[in-house]
Amino acid sequence: MKILDVGCGLKTKKEGAIGLDIRKSPNVDVVHDLDLFPYPFNDNEFDYIEMSHIIEHVRKPLDVMNEIYRISKEGAQIRVITPHYTSQLSYGDMEHFHRFGYITFKTLQDSGCFRIKKHKLHFIDFYKVFGISLLANLFLRRWEKYLSFIFPAMYIEVFLEVINKGEGGDLKGRYVY
Repeated sequence: MKILDVGCGLKTKKEGAIGLDIRKSPNVDVVHDLDLFPYPFNDNEFDYIEMSHIIEHVRKPLDVMNEIYRISKEGAQIRVITPHYTSQLSYGDMEHFHRFGYITFKTLQDSGCFRIKKHKLHFIDFYKVFGISLLANLFLRRWEKYLSFIFPAMYIEVFLEVINKGEGGDLKGRYVY
């Protein structure tokens, strides 16, 4: 299984992965700016891609996801974790260019290039104790629409599966606006 850890930087790199980041560090195997395309990898190269706390730092996330699609094999798993748009963490870092929620990934799924396999909102402990975390994850779209700014989440974690590689093309031609 070939694994890519995108934006691994100074944090612990996923075991057995190739580390990709904009700055050189002990965990980084390939130094590359994620806003420059194409990435230095072949088409259909990776079985699993880890993207923890990186998608909010790029200028054009759709272009990044298009490149992730290109370098992933059919059936590859993509794990994305990012601050939820209601989180103070989303707005607290001046290098965060974009905000994400479940609906972002649902719309990405509608492109026909990815399928959401699993998703989870992460909350502070206070919201877990009172069952808000459970209810929000059970009724995610309704929670985002009606309650997300009353009971904000910290992070959203989404596992995507790469689909329809045989059809060629990319997200830009299929993305639903």
